[in-house]
Amino acid sequence: MTYLTACNTNPSAIVLSKKKYMRTLLTCLLLVLAVHPVFSQKTEQIEKLLKTYESAGQFSGSVLIAEKGKIIFEKSYGYRNGPKKEKNTNKSLYRIFSTTKMFTAIVLLKLEEQGKLSLNDKLSKYYPDFPKGDSITLANILSHTSGIPNETNSEYTVDEKTFIQYISAKPLNFSPGKKWDYSNSGYYILGYIIRKVTGLNYDKAIENYILKPLQMADTGFHFNSVTNKNKAFGYEFLSTHLSNEALRFKTDHPFAAGAMYSTIEDLFTFNEALKNDKILKKETLDKAFTPYLNDHYGLGFDTSDLFGKKRVGHDGGGPGYRSRYYRVLNDDICLIVLSNSNLSHTDFIIPQIESILYDKPYSIPKTGKPDAQNQKKLAGIYSDGNTTFFVDSIDGLLIFREKNYSQYSLLPISDTLYQLDKNFTFTFQPDETGAINSLVIHFRDGTVKTGKRITGNISWGMIGDATPSGWDGKDIPLQTDAKNPDLYFLNNCTLKKGGFKFRADNDWSYNFGLNNDGKDIAMDAYNFQIEEDGSYDIVLDMTNKVKPHYSIKKSAQ
Repeated sequence: MTYLTACNTNPSAIVLSKKKYMRTLLTCLLLVLAVHPVFSQKTEQIEKLLKTYESAGQFSGSVLIAEKGKIIFEKSYGYRNGPKKEKNTNKSLYRIFSTTKMFTAIVLLKLEEQGKLSLNDKLSKYYPDFPKGDSITLANILSHTSGIPNETNSEYTVDEKTFIQYISAKPLNFSPGKKWDYSNSGYYILGYIIRKVTGLNYDKAIENYILKPLQMADTGFHFNSVTNKNKAFGYEFLSTHLSNEALRFKTDHPFAAGAMYSTIEDLFTFNEALKNDKILKKETLDKAFTPYLNDHYGLGFDTSDLFGKKRVGHDGGGPGYRSRYYRVLNDDICLIVLSNSNLSHTDFIIPQIESILYDKPYSIPKTGKPDAQNQKKLAGIYSDGNTTFFVDSIDGLLIFREKNYSQYSLLPISDTLYQLDKNFTFTFQPDETGAINSLVIHFRDGTVKTGKRITGNISWGMIGDATPSGWDGKDIPLQTDAKNPDLYFLNNCTLKKGGFKFRADNDWSYNFGLNNDGKDIAMDAYNFQIEEDGSYDIVLDMTNKVKPHYSIKKSAQ
């Protein structure tokens, strides 16, 4: 390194300059040594936490954490393509679902800055026939205080005219501005208004106002048609050897409420631009970050409290994907978590990461390695008399589902003890013969339930307008094969032209339909279609619980 300039040739000055340099260097080294152990310890703790959940099959995705504009943690876990065993990377593309709402809000706020609209505009300005549209403002819709019900049935979101007719026929949930109620429908309407004002389709408006100026080349729409090698497929089940893709929407559903995809690095680019007022003026952002009615939601941004500090951002979630982006304003800490598996425990992982970052108490589960045969003995149906618990052992994962609730993969602590977190535990108890006959669940709120093992299998049935019961009736029960209790069937079943789904125990929390390819089964997917009235032989083969098979054939005459 050179210490002198051409005009500084005094020997004393040389010595002083060297001493000053050495003092500065020593100070920097001391600062690095003082900070590095803490920084290194935290990243090691976060890495250990995420590796624990990845090893247990409960996290697949990417995580980025930054402080004051500097990335301090960036790693990826699990598979972006399960069958091919292709690992996620920091370049993986994920659907971000409702995190899209921030982008919708920013374009509207930008249009207001440009004088092209006002957030005080009434909905009636854009849709004169919308009931009570003269009492609903754009700000109401952005802040979920419009009263517009949350209705996004994909059957009615095929185009603007169909959706507006559909949603305007629904009564408001409350008088505009009086309450808060999350509404995806409202953001559909905002997407259409963006098109009316800009003359651009919604996706092109997002590109022109945000993505292109910020060079967010790995963020966009129409995820089904994306061919990028880094595309992370979304899974409803993902383990070491088995996988099944989650529902893929046929259209860019849910539009301005959640149709985008992105990467952790692009979202960090977005974060820095937002923070440095490169997208919107500071006063505009301040308004967006101010809770509109409730204490947690502004104009397109969820505002919440983290250890007494304000954070702003937005979560997202849908079939196969989970996303979380936010920035803690005062500390300038940015957290981005993107996942491509329904079994990812993001709701349990993220609070632990936050506790590590803020030196709060946390615990990394000390997971066990249960014997595969012993784990299979835990599978079964348990009941406490009021509700039913279903337990399956699949490819080394123990899957738990309570009737009326979604399924979870449980962390193994020992052969008989599993958990979602330390305050939500599942203890399987053997009887005097060693057989598992009861399950004790300690819920997070302190509730304890004991389920006794009951005999029998899950009851599967059919429901839909193709069946005599319609969509509002009871399931048409399927029969079980005596030799294979996982094979369900019904012969000479009278069905009408229309749709149906397979449903377990008359419960919508566990149902199957068709993915968008019209071939593969997925949970909460599109209807199976009956093209004409007649008698049919129906088969639902649950031998492979991860990837069931079905057949629908006309009955022999």
